[in-house]
Amino acid sequence: MRMGWLFGRNNVRAPWIVALLVLVNALLLRAIDPVGLTRLRDVAFDSFQRIKPRTYHPATPVRIVDIDEAALAEFGQWPWPRTIVARLIDKLTEKGAAVIAFDVVFAEPDRSSISRMVKDLVAFTDPATVQKLAAAIQDNDKVLADAIAHSRVVLGFGFDPHGGSQAPKRMFGTAFAGDDPSQFLPVQQGTVKPLAILEAAAKGNGSVNTDVEGSVIRRVPMLFRVAGQEGLFPALSIEALRVAQGASTYVIKSSGASSEMSFGAKTGIVAIRTGDIEARTDSRGRLALYDSGHREERFVSARAVLKDEVPPDKLDGQIVFIGTSAIGLKDLRSTPVDDSAPGVEVHAQLAEQMIEQEFLARPDFADGAEFLYLAAIGALFVFLLPRLSAGKMTIVAAIFIGIGLAVPWIAFSEYDLLFDPIYPPVTLAVIYVSGTALAFMRTERERAAIRGAFGLYLSPDQVERIARHPELLQLGGEMREITVMFTDVRGFTRISEQFDPHGLTRFMNRFLTPMTDLIRSHRGTIDKYMGDAIMAFWNAPLDVDRHAALACDTALAMQARLVELNEEWKAEAEAEGRGHIPVNIGIGLNTGQASVGNFGSTQRFTYSCLSDDVNLASRLEGQCKTYSVGIIIGDKTRLQVPDYAALEIDLVMVKGKTEPERVHALVGGLAVAQTPAYQELVRLQAAFLAQYRTGGFVEALDLIAGCEAAAAAVGWRQGYYNMMRVRVDGLIDDSPHDWTGVYVAKEK
Repeated sequence: MRMGWLFGRNNVRAPWIVALLVLVNALLLRAIDPVGLTRLRDVAFDSFQRIKPRTYHPATPVRIVDIDEAALAEFGQWPWPRTIVARLIDKLTEKGAAVIAFDVVFAEPDRSSISRMVKDLVAFTDPATVQKLAAAIQDNDKVLADAIAHSRVVLGFGFDPHGGSQAPKRMFGTAFAGDDPSQFLPVQQGTVKPLAILEAAAKGNGSVNTDVEGSVIRRVPMLFRVAGQEGLFPALSIEALRVAQGASTYVIKSSGASSEMSFGAKTGIVAIRTGDIEARTDSRGRLALYDSGHREERFVSARAVLKDEVPPDKLDGQIVFIGTSAIGLKDLRSTPVDDSAPGVEVHAQLAEQMIEQEFLARPDFADGAEFLYLAAIGALFVFLLPRLSAGKMTIVAAIFIGIGLAVPWIAFSEYDLLFDPIYPPVTLAVIYVSGTALAFMRTERERAAIRGAFGLYLSPDQVERIARHPELLQLGGEMREITVMFTDVRGFTRISEQFDPHGLTRFMNRFLTPMTDLIRSHRGTIDKYMGDAIMAFWNAPLDVDRHAALACDTALAMQARLVELNEEWKAEAEAEGRGHIPVNIGIGLNTGQASVGNFGSTQRFTYSCLSDDVNLASRLEGQCKTYSVGIIIGDKTRLQVPDYAALEIDLVMVKGKTEPERVHALVGGLAVAQTPAYQELVRLQAAFLAQYRTGGFVEALDLIAGCEAAAAAVGWRQGYYNMMRVRVDGLIDDSPHDWTGVYVAKEK
């Protein structure tokens, strides 16, 4: 079915219909809640933890004895002989460790045991001798088992996805209130458990696995099931806390237990208690990691322990996890805060959370609350879209989208609760954007019509401004400071005589196009073209910082580009067998207040500027011919570009003015102004003008030669000093009695 009717120009129901369709589909997707949305929420919760990680409390009695690079360098590569591990346990026991938990699985016998190595001598030695030697030396695993037996040690076991092996020894009992928790716990296919001799000596067994869900560790099950095995098996962190307390039981509270409302549904596990510590978990018995990030204060090097370099109070009464941060042993994990945290640090952080009773939780009602919020506010958006103006609807959308972002953050940062900060706000934003898209498209069609009507004779900036604000299409203007430019081609009549009308058109296009590009690239506005002349200005219709400097940069760039164009035209003229007439332009710049706006009649008007300072810019362009220079700027422009290379050349009474104007020739930009040659030119020019204005015409004439040499050193192409030589010669011959140093212009 064709749906063009929906997007018709006059269909006022279109925004409402589109917004409603978006809302209905979004609610349906949220009800299904695919895996992708869950992962999106997890990424958002990771961002929360990066912004506000869990506060680390050094007083919490959890430490990590790290088999780090320093320990490996001291005692050799891992695995160490079990005698060294036994010595490590003895040292920790001596220092008062409350419990020692290994993030290591001692699944195979120690290959470095001398009792095992001497058996390889059977081929070379009498068997009876070998047997006596083996009996005389104690096995390394037996040494480790003795050390474990004399301490409070929790060994680690792992899971084997391929099944097999007997279940680890359980040294505790379990009890539950409510629904049977085994139906909610993750099931593993098999285990990799410690040696029987070690397991028999230990006080506990805990799973070292933390990455059963994916590459980023966000939640760790506190209890597991093993396929084909009876009973439940704990994680290393909670087992270490059980042994540290001397507790013998895990009590699991599930849905349907006392004070836990389930409304007849089996919603899962609520909490797991051992001794005096209760861990608040999700429905599958998983504890959410509230990551504090890597903290060096947790760590003690195994080398320092074995070398007796650790203060006693550092380990006394501590729950000690033994693991590794060495890169080569590859026990690094990604967490919400760290991309490569030691795996043992995850166990330690989980133990800290349980001791401090600081848990992240996604409440049972979170899904329902998020769904209802999205449905209610989404319906409000659908209702308001066709009734509110774009501005008011934007405010409403911003408020409720902001609420959707702020409430989850407040819940997390203040109450450790997890609410989705992504899906509801994003959906509301999509509803708003999709509902307003058609209105925007309609507005854009109207703007396109304006651009088509005015784009041929207004600057692009001005066309865009009028398109966004059609109310500007009225007569009148505003007062603002602008810098105005007038340019004109010198001797244009003679140049035009060598072209037919088509050739002259091509020539002018080749001249005006690069000059226009330079003006626009320097943020200028083209006012109009007047045959071979250009009028432009800066700082209107939009504000332009340093507009006088940009206008000067443009003028210098135009003169430089004209040199290149003359070279091209000369080569073409020689190729066609005709003479080349060099093209020169004069540029006048002036800065001042002007009325800028739409001027004309009610039938036809144009965007332009009017003021005495605008007229002065035109007069200054005319004086470029009088003074034989390329660029003349007014005194107000000069005051705004004091760091540019500009030279005062005269006091001029231009046509239509009753007061003289101080005019300057623009020689170069900032770089030229810093050269010693320019500074010398400024000094000589000042001396010349001082003599000239006080009637010292002979002295002034003598200074012109030095000024010319200085101008050549700067690289300033000019005919100013030849012109002044002629003028001063005339003044020497006929000195006026009322000389004021002001030149009265004879031409515009």
